[in-house]
Amino acid sequence: MAANTADLVSLEVLHNRLEAIVEQMGVTMLKSAHSPIFYESKDYSVALFTPGGELLAMGQYIPHHQGGMYAALAAVVGVHPPESMAEGDVYLINDSYLGGTHTADFNVFSPIFVGARLVAYAGCVAHQMDIGGMNPGGYCPAATDIYQEGVRFPGVKLVDKGVVRDDMLRTILRNVRLPEQQRGDLFGQLAALRVGVRAIPETVERYGVDAFTRLCADLIDLTERRVRAEITALPDGKYVAEDAIDHDGLEDRLFPMKVTLTVKGDDLTVDFNGTGEQARGFINASESNTRASTIAALMLFVDPEIPRNHGFFRPLTIEVPEGTLLNPRYPAPVGASTTECGGRVYDLVLNALAQADPENGFGTWSMCWLGVSFTGTDPRSRKPFIHWVLDGLGTGGGGRAHADGWNASSVAASNCLIPNVELEEETYPVRFVRRELWTDSGGLGKYRGGLGLETELRVEIDCQMTVLGSRAQKAPPPGIFGGGPGGAAGVWLHRADGSSEQLPIKATGIALCAGDRIVMRAPGGGGYGDPAERDPALTEADRRAGFISSQPTGKAA
Repeated sequence: MAANTADLVSLEVLHNRLEAIVEQMGVTMLKSAHSPIFYESKDYSVALFTPGGELLAMGQYIPHHQGGMYAALAAVVGVHPPESMAEGDVYLINDSYLGGTHTADFNVFSPIFVGARLVAYAGCVAHQMDIGGMNPGGYCPAATDIYQEGVRFPGVKLVDKGVVRDDMLRTILRNVRLPEQQRGDLFGQLAALRVGVRAIPETVERYGVDAFTRLCADLIDLTERRVRAEITALPDGKYVAEDAIDHDGLEDRLFPMKVTLTVKGDDLTVDFNGTGEQARGFINASESNTRASTIAALMLFVDPEIPRNHGFFRPLTIEVPEGTLLNPRYPAPVGASTTECGGRVYDLVLNALAQADPENGFGTWSMCWLGVSFTGTDPRSRKPFIHWVLDGLGTGGGGRAHADGWNASSVAASNCLIPNVELEEETYPVRFVRRELWTDSGGLGKYRGGLGLETELRVEIDCQMTVLGSRAQKAPPPGIFGGGPGGAAGVWLHRADGSSEQLPIKATGIALCAGDRIVMRAPGGGGYGDPAERDPALTEADRRAGFISSQPTGKAA
């Protein structure tokens, strides 16, 4: 515990230094990667960990990544104990049942030494554009087990004392559909690690190893105290949230989900009993992803000035029954772990927290991602391509206690961005027709939910399409405290021959012809409070802005 002002100043200086290091790591990944999903959209995360594997500092990218990285690092250390590690080593893991999130997320870690003493670990996780499996692009809606979802690496040494293992690199690249591109992405991850490996020893030298270790422990303790203070401010009691996820890739039905949040003093118990049995399809969330999403939801709810580190983990008790959607038995598929059931964990926990603290709560800010991918061979380069359209990140934010929800944004993906149209059209054989806010998609309420993004684009060549989403008509984003639901997600196909159809919310192998158009609508945000209490002046302003039509219904048109 920091005992005096000098110690508090040292903690603040160290905290900011660690934040600067992870930011440098993130920028290095941004500048080094070869795929637009990284250098344009930032679908990766970076972090530092203590020698004991506790989260020390995290980059401001995708919050649940870091919680997953903690579990993945623990798995690596279980196979490669610290005494077997050497300076320059790098370890790779992407096995969801050993730790981490889903198979497509490559976690890489490197130990950091000062002399012979281990002082920290650097980590980087990035979603690979392809990892083999039965469907291009990493997501396999038809999968019935994890073996169909791609190649897995259970904590293997990728770099040995600074030298990349050629056998491991060849194995990885032989199993993916975009080897040149993904080689560059993987080396971008390694470059990010090197920033941390070089910067931490310089920081340690300013304090000495023992003082640095003590300050790191104090920093985590400080976060724990601040988080516990936030929990103490909540009324003791039980808060229950229920929801459902639609379509598992194989069955178009609702899968129930439930959480009971118990506040007792400065402790928080999050119990997922009541959640449905694991699905046959790929929507299941790995246990480590469920825990990571729970922690991330708490991070999103409390004071944003609290340092994001392992102190968030300590006040939480998380109970996840085995054999359910949120802790499936091996070898159930978990390819959509992050975007489907894992995303719904955010929704459930945030809803329960809102019941405990209505002033800081909000209607459902859908934590799903409406994904559409095109795959084929680009005639310009004569090379295969995989294009995930990230406009589906533009979900509507939930209405809040004193304000309407944000339009077309993604709090779960945090720092993730939707790529510019110009870059998309330059990189892939598509043309964007329009990208705009979707009228009437915000849930009605005293404070309206934010609007989702509607995008229309045209494919320029014959290709294949995959659709991955949720929050469709059967399970739109719910409002809170009497607020209405946000607009439901959907994807429509308009053929060049004039025919049209609404596509299933999860589907793969859809054949497209040049000239076909796709319209995708990301879900809107749930409303907050009774719509009858809304200020008429706000309603009129919405009408003038085109956010609502003349006769809004609170549902998607």
